Amino acid sequence: RRTTTRRAAIIMAEEPTVEPTEEATTETETPADAPVVGEKRKADDAKADDADAPADADADADEPDAKKQATEPETTEPEKPKYAPVKLGPKTFETPEDMVKYFSWILNNMTINQDMNDYERMVVEPCLRTAHPDAEKKIGSGIKAFQIRTHPEHETRCYTVIRTDGTTEDFSYRKCVEVLFPGYTPNAPKNSGGRGGGRGGGGRGRGGGGRGRGG
Repeated sequence: RRTTTRRAAIIMAEEPTVEPTEEATTETETPADAPVVGEKRKADDAKADDADAPADADADADEPDAKKQATEPETTEPEKPKYAPVKLGPKTFETPEDMVKYFSWILNNMTINQDMNDYERMVVEPCLRTAHPDAEKKIGSGIKAFQIRTHPEHETRCYTVIRTDGTTEDFSYRKCVEVLFPGYTPNAPKNSGGRGGGRGGGGRGRGGGGRGRGG
């Protein structure tokens, strides 16, 4: 027994002791800044979205302008006609609007059935004689005076010529404006003071004058 025990002890003493190597026991270290697989994929997707976004945004931004240009044609204001000045007695009218304004003011502000003064007559008489289409018929036997009267049928103010024979006839100053300023289209009167300066029907004269035919 002693011999066997000694041999066993010798064998154990001769066997080298195997120690774990550093390579076997050391775990593989992962760099601290290495991204996780899932996070890396998210980062790649985000970069792809950022690369596509500017192009889409620019396209969307340009699209409304293109539609606006296609749907909104360029508009140009019509050029106003140019007229030659018109001289009636002592007064000169540069535009038809100026003439309408002046004659309309007399029509609406002068006292009814009162003769016009010399200045007003020097403007109104050449207007009737030179520009009214029916001047000869309106003047008749001759002009004694001009008045603003109330039309018996329409109850509106109108220009009236008092003839030398006592008869009367109304006339439209607006027809004169159209003749003196070719191409002018008058607007409808905004006030009740005369239907275009006495359109439609004449006034009855003081001395038994006949009814006018209008215009």
